[in-house]
Amino acid sequence: MSLAPVVTGISPIEGVPGTKVTIRGENLGNRPEDLVGLTICGVDCLMTAEWKTSNKIVARSGAGIGKGDIIVTTVQGNRGTSTVQFKGYQETMGPLKESAVWVDETIFLNMAFGRKRPMSPASALQDDPLGLSVEGNE
Repeated sequence: MSLAPVVTGISPIEGVPGTKVTIRGENLGNRPEDLVGLTICGVDCLMTAEWKTSNKIVARSGAGIGKGDIIVTTVQGNRGTSTVQFKGYQETMGPLKESAVWVDETIFLNMAFGRKRPMSPASALQDDPLGLSVEGNE
């Protein structure tokens, strides 16, 4: 008879969906094939799980919101318990929030000016958009 898995630590303790989570514990299986189930905050994350050792698994969090347990299930049919919880949250984006997504602005400029060929964002800017230039004022 094998012992049930126990999750005793996670890092980080919170994150957005897709956060890489290192799960530490005991009896997490003896080989990668022993890991047959992993849920984080009630969301199945087995597809992203990488079994490292009987004490360590690395996985990506799912779309679970709020605090929830990390439950490991092994091939022996043992469903684990968790002494720690992961907090999942959705990050809101706004005009002042940094983003790692590149936005190609030439597409918007081309649509705005009805141009058929690409135009750089810098070429669309006026030299004095607020009209503060002393030389140009009459």
